[in-house]
Amino acid sequence: MSDLQAPILTSGPCPSPWGEPVAQVRLKAHPEDFVVEEVLGFEPTGEGEHLWLWVEKRGMNTDAAARELAARLDVSAALVSFSGMKDRQALTRQWFSVHTPAMWPLDDAWISTDNGDYRVLRALRGARKLRRGVHDANQFRITLRDVRGDVADIETRLNLLAAEGVANYFGPQRFGHGGRNIGQGLALLASRRSGRARRRDNRENLWMSAIRSALFNQVLAERVRNKTWASCLPGDVLQLDGRSALFTPDVLDADIGPRLARGELHPTGPLPGDGTSVISGEALALEQQTLAPWQTTCDDLAALRIPGQRRALRLRLRAPQWQWTSPDTLVIEFALTAGAFATSVLQSLAVLEEGQLDAISAE
Repeated sequence: MSDLQAPILTSGPCPSPWGEPVAQVRLKAHPEDFVVEEVLGFEPTGEGEHLWLWVEKRGMNTDAAARELAARLDVSAALVSFSGMKDRQALTRQWFSVHTPAMWPLDDAWISTDNGDYRVLRALRGARKLRRGVHDANQFRITLRDVRGDVADIETRLNLLAAEGVANYFGPQRFGHGGRNIGQGLALLASRRSGRARRRDNRENLWMSAIRSALFNQVLAERVRNKTWASCLPGDVLQLDGRSALFTPDVLDADIGPRLARGELHPTGPLPGDGTSVISGEALALEQQTLAPWQTTCDDLAALRIPGQRRALRLRLRAPQWQWTSPDTLVIEFALTAGAFATSVLQSLAVLEEGQLDAISAE
């Protein structure tokens, strides 16, 4: 097998270290059932040439909101920035920055558009534009309806997820409906490999990200199957919980094991691209063997000079809590580091009703 096949990655949830789901639920019966609030981790300076807007939106994705803000302020959409993508079928709050001298007249009123509703809750000046991926976390409040399953089993699983975390998979929405983002990316790589000219598309980054995410999921799934997803293999590179910095552990450091057990450190997996591998030994051998069927794809990514990166294999929930608001309605709250998917948490708990998975994300 020499190419990555989208159906392999979109046929269903990746294996969970905690076994099969213990419930079946209905998700997102209403936008308010899935509330996401971006946790920036810092405040705008209060002065400068950029207008920072704290926006609440309902039934509207981040790109659509950015276009609406640009139109209202009469600026190019290229002058509107945001840190993370938020889902359309949800109630979300996030920051945008706009390079403009204009201010937004605050009246706390919903503005309805063809793409959904939004309102601006705060407007501050800032010295710099908001850059992608700079926010610290996303806070979720998720209402699960029509919950079917043994309550004791559900409570046991929730306590396990709160204590031990989940496998840090990329959610299916990263790959597009039916894996189309992967298919588009593979077609692009194949055309470039054959030397055929192809007009540049601004969705290329999305397609390449989908391929790299799928490859990461393959490695993580293998480490879940061999029960090393939360432990350190010889040659592994580790990441501090909630941080981007990587380090190679000292084989004589007796503190590594306890810190892994406490969730302070996590082993990492590859986002393939250009550059020398930072892992070695058993960890490198496992990744090479797992990704061998898609070596051509990995080589293509490297040829595009996309930098190789690492991502934590384990995802910890911050301040998880839950309550039953009725015998068949469960409300769960937790925060996740930026770039993590609530899907990874929910699928470790329950089978989600068909048709909802493409709408469960925040980055």
